[in-house]
Formats: sequence, structure tokens, C-alpha cells
Amino acid sequence: MEERTNVNITITMTKEERTALKVLAAHKDMSVSALIREWLAEKLKDNK
Repeated sequence: MEERTNVNITITMTKEERTALKVLAAHKDMSVSALIREWLAEKLKDNK
């Protein structure tokens, strides 16, 4: 894995959305942060 500098972000969402993120991440056996990074990488790839 490449070395990176991490920053913290705050996202406003409902409890249901938070739970859904956790469930999706658990289903893929990854952290919520990793799930968001994966989603972002896909979106960046799609925009090229």
C-alpha cells in the first residue's frame, strides 16, 4: 500500500445512512474509510 497523509473529515448524515455505510463496509470486509476511498477512486476513474 502506498504511503499517504491522512486527514479527518466530518460528514453530516442520518443515523440510517451511517448504519447503511457500516453494513456495506462490513459486507465487503473493509472499513468505512476504505469503502469511501474505493468509491472515490471509481468516481475519479469514471470522470477521465
